[in-house]
Amino acid sequence: MVKVYLFPADEGDFIWVRYGNDENYANILIDGGTKDSGAEYAEVIQFIAEYGETIEALILTHIDYDHIQGVVDGISRVSSNILKKVVKRILFNTCRAISLEQGQAIDENKYVENQIIGNAYMGAYGIGDAIALMDLLKEKDVADRVMDYIVSGMEMIWDKNAFIRIISPGKKELNQFLNKWEPYCRETDVSAYTANLESTRENLVDLMEERLGSDSSINNAASIAFLFEYDHVRIAFLADAKPSVCIQGLKELKIKLPYQVDVLKLSHHGSKSNTSDALLKKLKTEIYALSTNGNGQRVPNKAVVAHLLKNAPKHNVTLACNYDWWETTYYGKYFTDKDKETYINGNKLKLLLLDENDFEVKDGLCIYGEW
Repeated sequence: MVKVYLFPADEGDFIWVRYGNDENYANILIDGGTKDSGAEYAEVIQFIAEYGETIEALILTHIDYDHIQGVVDGISRVSSNILKKVVKRILFNTCRAISLEQGQAIDENKYVENQIIGNAYMGAYGIGDAIALMDLLKEKDVADRVMDYIVSGMEMIWDKNAFIRIISPGKKELNQFLNKWEPYCRETDVSAYTANLESTRENLVDLMEERLGSDSSINNAASIAFLFEYDHVRIAFLADAKPSVCIQGLKELKIKLPYQVDVLKLSHHGSKSNTSDALLKKLKTEIYALSTNGNGQRVPNKAVVAHLLKNAPKHNVTLACNYDWWETTYYGKYFTDKDKETYINGNKLKLLLLDENDFEVKDGLCIYGEW
């Protein structure tokens, strides 16, 4: 059995994967959303500890605030004893490890992880005395659990024979991150989204021919994206990764393509720059998980939704979402009358708002929005 919790995390990602049999589960936490999710992140860890279970991995996909804030805040709330008891490993690419792996000497003060600190400009990470994430892990005595060089082509087998295959980032992307990293914060949109409001006025069928973009963000290109397999369940977790990098990672792993997945977690909250027809043809599914509150009417880009329909088998798509952004953020005007008539009313596009009730993808796989 696999249970995936796609928590509402403002504009960010906070995902809990719970897998096992007979109430004997192992767990994976992927990112932690913004600081507002910190308390819930801590509660999940404490819940896992109370049930005597393990966390196979805390995965910090990349350093963007909407993925890492909740992790930092949450870890600061959990005792060292609990963390040491339940957390087996922490996946987090650091400049320390990348520079060592590539034989480069870099001033330690310029390491990205040493600049993830608690100040207003960087989004108030809320870990007390403005300490870096790595210092927090040292303080909690779990720094030895960090795997800080995660690159495409890696394969790992975790508890209960869960199979993890890394498809992003590549060595090239890690090198760029090491030397040209971009700070990301609320005030400065380094990885800007493509304008979305104009596209909402167009019909989905017309947007199927619109060209999708390419993300220039070094942070996003360095995202950890991976394939999760357990029993007969397959899920692609793409964080904010670039499609071209994921495709290269699939080639490195020599995965037979197209590769059928039960669910694909869309990259970068449905940004136009992080999905491509080429990737959708290689990772086939009809069910997409989308984590976003709409982020000020900037995502999901409507052209992305159109391309999902264009590439899906039988042209049927289910969007499993943790917010009803199409109603709240877009005030019910995201889809045109023609969209509703052709796709929504005809059940070719199903918009699913996840909650504490399970959405059964298939026997052995359920998705939730709350727990």
